[in-house]
Amino acid sequence: MRPSEYRQIIRDHLKSAYLLSDEKIDALLPGFLETLRSHLEDLEHVLNGGDVKTMNRRAGHTIKGALLNLGLKDLAAIALAIEKSCLDREGRAEHAILVGKLKAEIEKII
Repeated sequence: MRPSEYRQIIRDHLKSAYLLSDEKIDALLPGFLETLRSHLEDLEHVLNGGDVKTMNRRAGHTIKGALLNLGLKDLAAIALAIEKSCLDREGRAEHAILVGKLKAEIEKII
């Protein structure tokens, strides 16, 4: 998906779910995107040398919620897969692929 399509999904969701005006969305969106960036960094940090089973499950869950708050259901589904992959020690390679895929898509937005 293109960055402009993601941003339109976010705007439409914020308008319908939270009844926000365009002006309010313009004011809040940078903060939402910075939070999303921070959650992604946490996810990568844990992947690169932490307790993947515990911490990444939490990080995956957190970023999933942030994505759902922005109306990005497809990306939240990837975060859910990350969260679930943390339960399987053998799934570390899949876990890394999912984090990379999610990162590539989030970077289009932020």
